[in-house]
Amino acid sequence: MAALVIGETGVILQLFFNVIKEEGPIMTSFLQTVVGTALLWCVVRPKLNAGWPLWWRALAVGGSSVVSLVAAREAMTLVPYGTITCLAFVFGPMFAMTFRIGRAAKARTLKRKWTIASPFLAAASVFLLVDGLGSGDLVGFGLIGLVALAYHVYATTTSGLQREDVNTVATLARLPTVLLLTGMLFSAEAPSALLHVSGQAWWVCSVSGAVGVVALLMINAAWKRGLTVTTHAGVMPVDNGLAMVDGMLAGQFPSLANWFGAGLVVAAEVGATRARIPDGDKPSKFAAFLDGLPARIAR
Repeated sequence: MAALVIGETGVILQLFFNVIKEEGPIMTSFLQTVVGTALLWCVVRPKLNAGWPLWWRALAVGGSSVVSLVAAREAMTLVPYGTITCLAFVFGPMFAMTFRIGRAAKARTLKRKWTIASPFLAAASVFLLVDGLGSGDLVGFGLIGLVALAYHVYATTTSGLQREDVNTVATLARLPTVLLLTGMLFSAEAPSALLHVSGQAWWVCSVSGAVGVVALLMINAAWKRGLTVTTHAGVMPVDNGLAMVDGMLAGQFPSLANWFGAGLVVAAEVGATRARIPDGDKPSKFAAFLDGLPARIAR
């Protein structure tokens, strides 16, 4: 929860100082990631000889991170930040938890029967969260779907990892993230565009990158101690509640229906978490596919 609170700081600074609209989502993501990566590699030196199984996972995480970073910041120019975090949770962690709840209900191992209502609460929240959104904001709705997709890639890619390998994958993933963002930036802007970035944007993105590293190290420490996807989703009510308030601090005021929708999301989160449905011990099919890539390529 502390990691989520710290991570919110960088985002709210970008919104409050209007950096995303002034510099664009790609430039903002690039500056934040470059500063954050430099700091991260000073603390956790990347193990370049980690082996292909970890490198394939790092490439998958790094590629999905680029999609998540740019899509989230583009969405922030169209949709209130609180709405983004709530919907990203519904289509990300809550979607994954719904399958676990369904399997437990089918196997009659669901201890709290009322937990089955959690997915329905989350689904109902979507209609309230998009209340009042215009056609331009519906584009942001699609971008939120990309953010949620990136979560699924991360969760399935890291499933089955040894706890000591979590930091290695997260650190190595920064390399493809930086390279892809650099390519996107220079294909959209001339390299000289960096010289015209305002001083305010530099320090805001630097702070965002720094607090992002702190949040990453804290959440990775939790994964190494046995944090599961289900438990991780359980602490998200803190993040969603903060995002609604932080959006107001940045001048974004959700409607009453949006607040009610956020309340349903929190209720769904709490209900699903209290079910205490464990994650599977086996790696996901996507993780197994990545592990088998070196052998397929060698053929």
